[in-house]
Amino acid sequence: MPVYEYTCAKCGERFEIVCSHAGREDLAVCPACGSRDVAQVFGGFKVGISRTKLNPGTFERTRGAPPKHNPPGRG
Repeated sequence: MPVYEYTCAKCGERFEIVCSHAGREDLAVCPACGSRDVAQVFGGFKVGISRTKLNPGTFERTRGAPPKHNPPGRG
């Protein structure tokens, strides 16, 4: 199920709702003050791939050593 993030206009509380798309408006109530005056916030998302596969050669780690960052284009 998707995660929807909201911010309360009344008290500033930021909260999340895990539900179906159809049920999100019914559940969009601030848990801190009970207000329905909330706005949806578009946050980040998770990519289901590791950063070494996403950018090969950028983040390298020799076994037992700390990660080494090699920015692209800097050999």
